[in-house]
Amino acid sequence: MSGEYVVSGTILYGDEFEAREGYVVVSGPKIREVGFERCDSDIRGLICPAFVNAHTHLGDAIVKDPPFMPLVDLVAPPDGLKHRVLNAASPAEVAEGIRSSLGVMGRTGTCHCVDFRENGAAGARLLKRIAGPRATVLGRPAPGDTIESVLAEADGTGISSTRDLPPGAAEDIAEKTKKTGKIIGIHAGELNRDDIDTAIDIMPGFLVHMTHAAAKDMKRAADNGIPVVTCPRSNAITGAGLPPLKEMREAGATLALGTDNVMLNSPDMFREMEWADKLFLHDDEFVLRMATLNGAKIARLNKGSILPGKDADFLVFDLKSDTFKSSQNLLSTVVRRAGPDDIGYFIYEGKAWRNNYSRRS
Repeated sequence: MSGEYVVSGTILYGDEFEAREGYVVVSGPKIREVGFERCDSDIRGLICPAFVNAHTHLGDAIVKDPPFMPLVDLVAPPDGLKHRVLNAASPAEVAEGIRSSLGVMGRTGTCHCVDFRENGAAGARLLKRIAGPRATVLGRPAPGDTIESVLAEADGTGISSTRDLPPGAAEDIAEKTKKTGKIIGIHAGELNRDDIDTAIDIMPGFLVHMTHAAAKDMKRAADNGIPVVTCPRSNAITGAGLPPLKEMREAGATLALGTDNVMLNSPDMFREMEWADKLFLHDDEFVLRMATLNGAKIARLNKGSILPGKDADFLVFDLKSDTFKSSQNLLSTVVRRAGPDDIGYFIYEGKAWRNNYSRRS
């Protein structure tokens, strides 16, 4: 379904996700109108923003579920397992892994991801060709590349860590990225806190992980308006530790969620939300915002909430599914227990895609 049409039911409306009965008029790729009268339509259910996965590494999908090993051995450049595999793989092999990962994201309700892409300008070009508008591509120079050649292909830069670069290199990348008006993100505090101060010093668009951040680090990030993307499942599987999400929230930091390396985790935001909510935050609305609106803000997207003028990228959950029966709070059910089988329709760029596998009794 495309063109102009109406979707009705319970809307998680606006930036506060207020549950209200009503309807949404989709016109082309945009939400034209939101109203709060009861309305009959062919598509009905719980209307919720589609997810924005704020940190992925899609390229390493070619080496899923390796043996458990220390973080450095897994992902540190240039000799970590990920980099050895990527450097040995053909572009066709990497492309197939990316396509399959994008398929998983589509089936699990994610409309967009922010990807740290390895392999320089060529790697960024490959992901842009495959993902198109579904990904914000943040590249990094490979041997033989310049930062300028990467920025010509990518939407910005994604730095592994200041510890992986020679002195002054991170500052140079940040300065050149900012001059283009593009996005810069950087890993910090994943292994320990040694690279946190230097990461904040370059004033990036966002930080990733901050697993070992101290209270002063969180306050400094929050005071400088630097969002933090957390990846709890990734931190658990690598043994990096567990991110101090409650303390980050109390410091006033803007928080988003990412699934990190496809090598280690499925790019499924349902799983990431459930982890973040049940293990750390016990705040369903806050976690949904992490998985939608906050990620959209980091990527500078007009998505993440149901409002007139926003991109028409949202989910319509099937309230007849077994998962939603007896729910005391529909938003809580989305965050704590829903899954891809509960999606009745995925509205993406204004087009309605029906899920033929939604769970019904």
